[in-house]
Amino acid sequence: MSKTIQGSIIWFISALFVIYSFCLNTAAAVFSDAIKSSLHTNDVGVSFAAGSFIIGFASMQLPAGYLLDRYNARFIVSGALFFLALGNVLISFSTTIYTYSLANLMQGMGASFAFIAAIMLVAQWFSKKMFPILTGLIETFAFIAAGIIHYFLIIKLETYSWQQIYQYFAIVGFILFVLSVLVVKTPTDYFFAKNISLKQSLTTVCKNSQTWLCAITGATSFGILLAYGGLWYLPIQEYYSVTHDTSVLIGGMVFFGIGVGTPILGWFSNFIKSRKMVLTLTLIIGNMGLLMAIYLPHYLINNYIIIETVSFFTGFMLSGSELIYTIVSEMSSNTTRGVALSITNTTIFLFNTIMLLVPYAFITKTSTQFFTYLWILPFCVMIAILFSAYIKETYSA
Repeated sequence: MSKTIQGSIIWFISALFVIYSFCLNTAAAVFSDAIKSSLHTNDVGVSFAAGSFIIGFASMQLPAGYLLDRYNARFIVSGALFFLALGNVLISFSTTIYTYSLANLMQGMGASFAFIAAIMLVAQWFSKKMFPILTGLIETFAFIAAGIIHYFLIIKLETYSWQQIYQYFAIVGFILFVLSVLVVKTPTDYFFAKNISLKQSLTTVCKNSQTWLCAITGATSFGILLAYGGLWYLPIQEYYSVTHDTSVLIGGMVFFGIGVGTPILGWFSNFIKSRKMVLTLTLIIGNMGLLMAIYLPHYLINNYIIIETVSFFTGFMLSGSELIYTIVSEMSSNTTRGVALSITNTTIFLFNTIMLLVPYAFITKTSTQFFTYLWILPFCVMIAILFSAYIKETYSA
C-alpha cells in the first residue's frame, strides 16, 4: 500500500474522530430539555454539566499535543477514543446531574485529542501544501455532518430516550476505537521528540513570539466567528422578529460558509504561494461581512436572501483565519509541532468561550439592543488584522 493511500485512510478515520467529538460536544444542547426532565434539574445544572465538558477539554489540550509529539499516534488516538466512548457509557447510565457532569468531563478529556490528532496526522503523512486543504476538509465534514446528525437526533428523540441515544454513541465510539487500533499510526520515518520534556517543549514554543501572534490572531478572528455563528446572531434575529426556522437557516449559512471556505482558501494560499496575504485579506473582507451582518438593515425585505448571502459570505471569508493552524505547523519542527498547535487551539477555544459572555457586560438598563453591545465582535477582528501584519510568511519555509 502506498504512503498516500495509507495516509488517506488514516486521515479519513481521524476526520471521523473529529466529527464524533464535535457532535458529542454539541449534543447536550439537543437533549437539554429531556435531560432536565429526567434528571430533575434546571438550566443551571445543564450549564454546570456543559462546563465540565469545557474543563475536561481545556485541561487535556496541552498534554494531547505533547503526547502526539513524543509517541505513535495509534496509542494516543485509540486511548482518547476509548475514553470518549466510556464517557458515553457513563452518560447513558446517569441518574443524577453529578454523574452526568462527570461523564461530560470524561468526554471533554477524550474529545480534546480529536482535532489536534487529526491535523498532526495530516502533518505527518502529507506534504505541506496538502495541510491547509485537508485540515479545511476536516472542518467541512465536521460542520456538515454535525448539522445532519443533530437533525437526525431531534427526530430520534421522539422515539428513543436520550440515554438510549448515548448508548448508540458509545457503540460508534468503540467501533472507531477498533479502527484506530488497526489502522491509525505515525509513519515509520517520522522523527519523534523522545528526549524533550513537556517543560522544554513549552519553553521553546512560548519563547517564540510568532506563536503568540498566531494564537491571538486566531482567537480574535476564528474564535469570534464561532461565537457569532453559535450564539450572537440570535439577538439580531429576535430584534427583527425572524422566525425560529429562518434563524436556524441564517446561522447555518455561517457554518456552511466556514465549511466551504476552509479548504478553498487553503488551496488558494498554495496557488498564490502565500499564507499571510490570504489570511490578512480574508480577515479584512470578512470583517466587512460581519459588520454588514450586524448593522445592515436587511431584514425589512420580504425574503431573507440578502442576510443569508451575507451570513455565508462572512463565514466563508473569516474561515481564512484557519490558516493560522497551517502557519503554526509550518513554522514548527517535529519536536514541538503538537505543543504549538495545542497552545494555538487552546487560546482560540478559551477566547471563544469567553466571548459568549463578554458582550453581556456592555448591556445596560437603557441599552439592550444588539447594535449597542455586539460592536465588540468586529472590534476584536480588527485586533486580529493588526496582529496578522506582524506574522511572518511561512509558505516558502
